[in-house]
Amino acid sequence: MTNLISEAFMVMVTGMITVFVFLTLLIGAMGLLRIIAGKVEVESQTQSSGEQQPSAMQLAAISAAIHQYRRQRRS
Repeated sequence: MTNLISEAFMVMVTGMITVFVFLTLLIGAMGLLRIIAGKVEVESQTQSSGEQQPSAMQLAAISAAIHQYRRQRRS
C-alpha cells in the first residue's frame, strides 16, 4: 500500500512539473511574439502613413453602394 501511494505521489509531482514547465515556456513564447508583433506593427504604421485618405466623393460612393446592396438583400 505504501508503495502504491509513493508511486501515485511521484506521478502527481511529475505531472505538476510538466505543466509548470509547459506554461512557463508558453508565457515566454507569448512575450517573444508580443515583442516581434510590436516591431511589425510599428513598421507597418510608418509604411502606411504615406497612403492617401479616401476623398469625400469616394466615401459617398462606398456608402451608396453599401446601402444599395443591403436594400437588394432584403428583397
